[in-house]
Amino acid sequence: MAELKIVATVVAKKAFQKELEKVFRAVVDGTRKEEGNVSYELHQDVKNALKYVILEVWKSQQAIDYHNESAHFKAFVAAIDGKVEALTVDVIEKIY
Repeated sequence: MAELKIVATVVAKKAFQKELEKVFRAVVDGTRKEEGNVSYELHQDVKNALKYVILEVWKSQQAIDYHNESAHFKAFVAAIDGKVEALTVDVIEKIY
């Protein structure tokens, strides 16, 4: 099976931007230590500083499932609750 990629886009509420940047860094640091993670990168939109994109590469769906049950990911989900304007998560795979 090919690697899976995730594009997670989060638009922060302005009042929580600085707090969320710390939360983003914590989930990135924890996730990069996971065995099934190939890469996990945090990006910020150059036109909208409240928009963040996390680009993820995983070895398998099983690795993603493990990640979704990890303590650092669950802490991330709890920490962003009510502090974001929008959140989208797309799981993609390379076809060509």
